[in-house]
Amino acid sequence: MFSLLESYRVYRVRSAQDEQAFARIYDAYVEAIYRFVYLKISSKEQAEDITAEVFLRLWQALQKGEEVRHVRGLLYRIARNLVIDAYRQRGATPPTLAVTFSEDDTSSHIDSLSDRGTSSRMVEAQADVALLLQRMGQLKDDYQDVLTLRLIDDLPFGDIASIIGKETGTVRVLYHRALKALERLEFSQDSAPE
Repeated sequence: MFSLLESYRVYRVRSAQDEQAFARIYDAYVEAIYRFVYLKISSKEQAEDITAEVFLRLWQALQKGEEVRHVRGLLYRIARNLVIDAYRQRGATPPTLAVTFSEDDTSSHIDSLSDRGTSSRMVEAQADVALLLQRMGQLKDDYQDVLTLRLIDDLPFGDIASIIGKETGTVRVLYHRALKALERLEFSQDSAPE
C-alpha cells in the first residue's frame, strides 16, 4: 500500500483538482520515471515528452475516478506502455536499454571534482555502468524491465509485479534468471578472444 500522505494527495487531486497535491506527487516521482523512460529511449527530448505524457495520463485517471492502489506502480505501467507505443508508432524493434554518457555529462561532473583520483574513478564508474547497461540491452524485455526496476529504481518485487502485470513470485524468478543471463553474457564476453 502507499502512504497515508500519498492517499491524501490522491484524494485532493480527485475531489478538488488540487494542483499543489498533484505537484507533490509529480515531484516525488518525476526523476525516477524520466530515468526509466530514458533508459529505454535514448532521445532526451522524446524521454521528456513521454514523461510529461505519463503524468498527464495520471492526472486524467485521477479525474475519471479510476482506482489507484499504487501511484508509483501506475506511473511505471503507464511509462512502460507509452515506451512500447512509441516504438510501435515508429515501426521499430522493441525497446532496449540505451544509455550513453556524452562528453558534456562527463566533463561537467569531472570539472566539479578537485581530486584527480576521484575524477578518474568517476569516469571508470560511468564506463562500468554504460557497459552493464549495454549488456542488459542484450537481454529479453522482461529481464530488462525487472533488472531496471529492481537495480536502478530499487523497487520491491511486489511493486515490480504490479507494474509489469505478473505475480510477485514470477517476478522473483524473472529477476534471478535475468541475473544469471547477465552473468553468462559477462562471462562469454570476457572470455571472447580479442
